[in-house]
Amino acid sequence: MARGGFRPGAGRPKGARTATKQERKVVKTLEAAAADPEEAQERPRTAFKTALDFAMDVINDPDQSMDAKVRLAIAAMPFQHAKLEAVGTGKKERQQEEAKDLARNGKFSTPTGPRLAVNNGG
Repeated sequence: MARGGFRPGAGRPKGARTATKQERKVVKTLEAAAADPEEAQERPRTAFKTALDFAMDVINDPDQSMDAKVRLAIAAMPFQHAKLEAVGTGKKERQQEEAKDLARNGKFSTPTGPRLAVNNGG
């Protein structure tokens, strides 16, 4: 039984497209900007201090696709809204605290010896 090797018709077809619709749109925009540099200067480019500023600018841009806006909104969410702390202690934490209390004060805790008072000749 043959395994591997050449098989006629297998593999990626010749001339298959690799670019997505969004990528083709970006390429067309760049080609148009190269053809007409004045049109490319319509929207001023600003220097962004953080990546979050850039993401918010893209999200608020009416020319961007909704897919790009949603993806950036999902990525920016943790930076806009911090996660809430746990409301209470969980089962594991309670069990660990109980085990520590039992080790300190329980039946099997290490006994303390008698306290010896030292009288230094007084």
